[in-house]
Amino acid sequence: MKERLKFILIGILGGLASGLLGIGGGLVFVPLLVNYARYSQKEAHATSLGAIIPAGIAGATIYNFNGLNSFTDSVYLALGGILGAQIGSRAMYKFSNKILRKAFGVFLFIMSIRMVLS
Repeated sequence: MKERLKFILIGILGGLASGLLGIGGGLVFVPLLVNYARYSQKEAHATSLGAIIPAGIAGATIYNFNGLNSFTDSVYLALGGILGAQIGSRAMYKFSNKILRKAFGVFLFIMSIRMVLS
């Protein structure tokens, strides 16, 4: 039961960040899964992708009801995302967990700097 509660709390934090800030839940899910659920970097990436789909649909539905979601643009983004996810998922196996973790950290750092400066 304790483990399930941990994942529900991680899901709430990722969904909250996704819905409130418009960021992919993976920016929250991956670090929490690695640091608190003790997943490997690859397991965290894979699990995060499975969790992001329903969370994204839920958030997009609310935004759509409020007239803020461009359905057409979302479809094009999804098509590109499907292609990109396939390429990225296959490429992930070429890297160690350590390299993926560092690359993810660098990505988060760069994105946070850009967001602060913009």
